[in-house]
Order: sequence, then C-alpha cells, then structure tokens
Amino acid sequence: MRTGRAEGQELIRALLQGLWLLLRLPVLMLLLILEPVVALVLGGLALAGVLMTLFLVLIHAPNFPAWTTLSISVGFGLALGAYNGLLALLSR
Repeated sequence: MRTGRAEGQELIRALLQGLWLLLRLPVLMLLLILEPVVALVLGGLALAGVLMTLFLVLIHAPNFPAWTTLSISVGFGLALGAYNGLLALLSR
C-alpha cells in the first residue's frame, strides 16, 4: 500500500515532467528553425578562419597571431558541436 508521501512524490514528478515538456518543445522548435542559419554562420566562420590562418602562415605574414586565430576557429567548430548537442538533448 502506498503512503501519502510516495503519491505526493509521484505527483510532483509528473508535474515536473509536464513542465519540462511545455518548456522544452517551444525552445526546441526555435532552435530547429535557427539551425540552418547557425550551422552556416558558425561553420563558415570556422572554415574561413582555418583557411585564412593557413594562407597567412604560408606567406609568412609578419606579426600574425596564427595560434590565436586557429584557436578561435576551433572554438567556432566546438560551438557548432555544442549547438547540435543541445538540439539532441532537447529532442529526447
């Protein structure tokens, strides 16, 4: 036989799951709509940064911060991966 406390915990769990569903779906829809734009911008910036770094290193540009530029480009790629991970988390 269930106690009142166990039933209360189940009620709270059901309410929290419903609240999570109500919050998750609109956020997921917004992120899915923005996904092509975000992928284009972040992917483009990552690719452009890497190519620019390679070009400027190959021509031996003076005082060019190659590691900084390359690190920022990798950061754009990681941000795109984090965005996709957030989409995967919200779509479960």
